[in-house]
Amino acid sequence: MLLPAVVETLIATFGPFLIPATLFVLGAIGYLCLYLVTRARHETYTDDGP
Repeated sequence: MLLPAVVETLIATFGPFLIPATLFVLGAIGYLCLYLVTRARHETYTDDGP
């Protein structure tokens, strides 16, 4: 399978730096999702004006 070879190459290239960088990217994606949901809810509530 191709995926283990890619992961092995990444670990061999970047070493221990790969784990914190991956966590940072996943956290940034999660934060972006929460921001978009909050923004969508805010727009929904503000559209229901008198």
